[in-house]
Amino acid sequence: MLSITFPPKNISCEIALPLSKSIINRMLVISHLSGGQVNRDLISEASDVLAMQGLLLKISHNTNDETATEINVGNAGTVMRFLLAVLATTPGKWLLTGSERMQQRPVKPLANALQQLGASITFTKSEGFPPILINGNRNLKGGNIVLDAGISSQFISALMMVGPFLKGGLSIDLVGEIISKPYIEMTKALMEKSGATVNFVGKNLRIDEGCYLGFDLPLMLEPDWSAAAFWFSIVALATDARVMLPGLTPKSVQGDAVLPTIYEHLGVKSVFTDEGLEISKAGLPNVKNFNFDFTDCPDLAQAVIVACAALQISGIFSGLKTLRIKETDRITALQTELAKLGYNVDVVGDQIVLNGSIYEVVGKQGFPVIKCYDDHRMAMSFAPLSLINPKICIDEPEVVRKSYPDFWEHLSKAGFLLK
Repeated sequence: MLSITFPPKNISCEIALPLSKSIINRMLVISHLSGGQVNRDLISEASDVLAMQGLLLKISHNTNDETATEINVGNAGTVMRFLLAVLATTPGKWLLTGSERMQQRPVKPLANALQQLGASITFTKSEGFPPILINGNRNLKGGNIVLDAGISSQFISALMMVGPFLKGGLSIDLVGEIISKPYIEMTKALMEKSGATVNFVGKNLRIDEGCYLGFDLPLMLEPDWSAAAFWFSIVALATDARVMLPGLTPKSVQGDAVLPTIYEHLGVKSVFTDEGLEISKAGLPNVKNFNFDFTDCPDLAQAVIVACAALQISGIFSGLKTLRIKETDRITALQTELAKLGYNVDVVGDQIVLNGSIYEVVGKQGFPVIKCYDDHRMAMSFAPLSLINPKICIDEPEVVRKSYPDFWEHLSKAGFLLK
């Protein structure tokens, strides 16, 4: 457990954010599919990236033709989804599995799409959920498939990245509301920079048969905009703050670059410089009520909703249905943990509603302990509340390793006291 307090002082610091694991993991997959060597020295200690690196190396060096080789992704959802498509096109027998929570997260829509292309995929425990037995086939046919776009954009990205290696290429017709569309655009941009031909018109994706060419990986890497969200929240809740975030630019393939627009309403000023992005306290929030649809950027929801609750801003937050199948049910987790601090949170379907008020928490002793549910974003979203609470305790501080291993060190650099 980690307790966090903040002494009465201004915040002024420069924070080197981790690189975007969304970009890195896509480039690792593209490099692997193109026959390139998996980069062992990629500069990221995020556990999701380390998992992807290690498992791609294991797949590359596998010589077991007799029995299924186990590929265990732990709690890395991105790795599970991307590797399901990779293994379906990789000769060999594979058993793709993960943690207990991972075995509760659905992958059937992606599996069904791959089966339409001729993949041999069998669920060994519960239909539609890992563990999954895969007989890989390098000669999968291409063609046209129909996919629900409202479940996970990672299903779509996984199919896109193997598309160039399918006979005749791949056409994907997306049905329903497209969730996290910027992540699909990110995959398209990175594939094109790597030599693939991708067309995305309306609700149809077309990936031509072909191959990936060489690419300059360092030029593609960017600091992680989703990690910046927690610093935006810190500035919003502080009395006075200035934080420089080197390397962030408005021209990003990451959909989470919408942060300056969101937090402008919460009293945060954003200025891009030659060095990066400087965010500073501009004053009190300019709204009493703030509604937002997170359909395109669900990874920002926890940070923004917690900050709005702390600022006693009312609002309706939608576009959250994918949050129920993340590391935890993030909608329920937010409601439960914000209630510990006295914030009124209502859940209506897949929407979170704040009424902008706070009530006295009675019958509680000591300082509030925030449960993280093995979810990195829960820990980092609630840590900034130590700016307005005497002390916040985080029950699983180690979960930040998934995406931002240096978060606590950076918090200490900014003046927070950690014990």
